[in-house]
Amino acid sequence: MFIIFAFIILALSVGASMINRALQMPTFEPILEKASFWLMIASAALFAMVILGYLLSHRIYRGFRYFWHYRSVKSSLEHQMIDGGFGIQRSYYIELPKIKLSFNKDFMSGTLIVKDSIKFDNKLDNAAISAALGKFYVERKYQTDDGNFWIYEFLDGSISFKQTFNSFGDFLKYSNTIPPYTLFLDRRSAVKLQHSLVVGLTGSGKTYKIYNFLLQMLNKNVRYELFFADPKGSSLAVIGSIIAEDRTAVDINSIVQLLDEFVCLMWARKNELRERLKVKVDADYSDFGMNPCVFIFDEYASYASTLASKEKAVRDKAKALLYEIILQGRQLGFFVMLIMQKSDATLIDTAIRDNIPLKIVLGNSEQQTYVTAFGAGIDIPNRHYLVGEGVFTEPILAPTPKLLQAPYFGFDILQALHHSPRGVTTGAPKK
Repeated sequence: MFIIFAFIILALSVGASMINRALQMPTFEPILEKASFWLMIASAALFAMVILGYLLSHRIYRGFRYFWHYRSVKSSLEHQMIDGGFGIQRSYYIELPKIKLSFNKDFMSGTLIVKDSIKFDNKLDNAAISAALGKFYVERKYQTDDGNFWIYEFLDGSISFKQTFNSFGDFLKYSNTIPPYTLFLDRRSAVKLQHSLVVGLTGSGKTYKIYNFLLQMLNKNVRYELFFADPKGSSLAVIGSIIAEDRTAVDINSIVQLLDEFVCLMWARKNELRERLKVKVDADYSDFGMNPCVFIFDEYASYASTLASKEKAVRDKAKALLYEIILQGRQLGFFVMLIMQKSDATLIDTAIRDNIPLKIVLGNSEQQTYVTAFGAGIDIPNRHYLVGEGVFTEPILAPTPKLLQAPYFGFDILQALHHSPRGVTTGAPKK
């Protein structure tokens, strides 16, 4: 509207000047000259206001680069919203939902906020917003607590968060920057040690993700007590024999026995922690500098399938032991890491899954795997996942699935285990 008014006033100014030249009447010449001058000033002022308003509305005060990103994304979004039927036809114009964009400092990610309405609620939930964001894609979406806005967190699809460690020294240098009770997942994500579920088909990068966790645990400035169960006796059993041979089990009976030993240690910790909690309520093991204990359970699906054929007493005991760790281990510093090729409701109980905070699915898995791992009704970022890539959820950092790119190791893992400054123990082999 301001532009239209500016053009009208400009036309009047030009018209006054032309009339003055055409009539050549001395009586009206001063009046027409002044009218033409002030109409030209008014027109220029309106044009300046329009340009300034446009620049300010597209955040020019944050720099030209910010202005360019904001203008490009918003313009694309508005056009595609009109094409997608998100506009409301008013008398002389189309009203779009209110939009607010923001980018982080390096323009690798940002947030889009869209005003909700009765007409657009379901459409905003299901809209392919990523298609309108250029090089960005929506990683997470949710409504505000009052239900008035949809928030879309987007990420630059061309950016990689994968870390490459060409030497064990490089890995140690970075790992030492991470707090002792925290594990990093990739360059942008780190989580506090907790129960974990790691799922990935062969070739998804799952094994190296576990190596990443192991190397971190072995090289913290607090000692991690590690226990290993590998019913197939594969690579984790080999690594377990290097790190803690007396705490490595490969057959069903020895795994159940190792779980029993783990739970006994947990109850001993509970008695010790109970006394300390008298001086610091609501604390946990990490507040007192206690060593965490982690039971790393590879090929859990194979274990669950084999366990199903055992007598009921063995099945009940194994299930009860795992439940005790899952339900009571967090405060005590006793954790389970379950590793599977694919998750299935027949192999992992819902009660166990729901009490595991950190869930990771690597590679391009079946829909059932995502449902079993994360629950029904969860949106998975629709993209092709390369080796080491996937999604994860964690109650604080990622309530809905978030992209994960596991690090790449350019050094020999076994040599790194033998040369770890801390953590490697030996003992009698586990029968």
